[in-house]
Amino acid sequence: MSVFAVVPVKELRGAKSRLGAVLDSVGRAGLTLHMLRRVVPALRGAGMRRVLVVSPDSAVLEEARLLGAEELRQGGSGLNAALEEGRRWALAEGAEALLVLPADLPLIEPADVEALLEVAGEEPCAVISPDAARSGTNALLLRPPGALPFSFGPDSFGLHLQAALRKGVRVRVCERPNLAFDLDSPEDLARLEASGGVQYRPRRA
Repeated sequence: MSVFAVVPVKELRGAKSRLGAVLDSVGRAGLTLHMLRRVVPALRGAGMRRVLVVSPDSAVLEEARLLGAEELRQGGSGLNAALEEGRRWALAEGAEALLVLPADLPLIEPADVEALLEVAGEEPCAVISPDAARSGTNALLLRPPGALPFSFGPDSFGLHLQAALRKGVRVRVCERPNLAFDLDSPEDLARLEASGGVQYRPRRA
């Protein structure tokens, strides 16, 4: 199965704004790049040959090149628009399936990506990994790439399930602790630092 991966990353100056109480803009930008350095190698380590980073930020795209990923400068605005640009790229390149991973999964390992691919199998389907609250979507694998519209944002897990039901797309849910943990809040950052899961001490505000 020819699976391509797309990793969207917003402009660094606006990244992780919810962490503004504990991190300044430099710290938030550094943390975003640090997590990208975790996500892309996890994809590559799982055997993903085509990994695309979509971002409007030149520093992010340069980091993508250094990590061995392909890069696409985002033309539109918003997360779902970025993913549509990534989907068009994947389809033009002959992808049979598309895996979307956000760049804020600081604990992800190649084994987590391998689990997503194993759950997907070879038949048309959508594989969804929810966040810990089962509200957001932390990974979405579509076979074929156009199987579902992108509905990332509030309550995206439920929205993706509903879209699959309307379209008659078979859904498989893949729940793994490393995929469920996305870093959004000061509480998430404190948990991550306490766990010793990463060797990164971001600059405080």
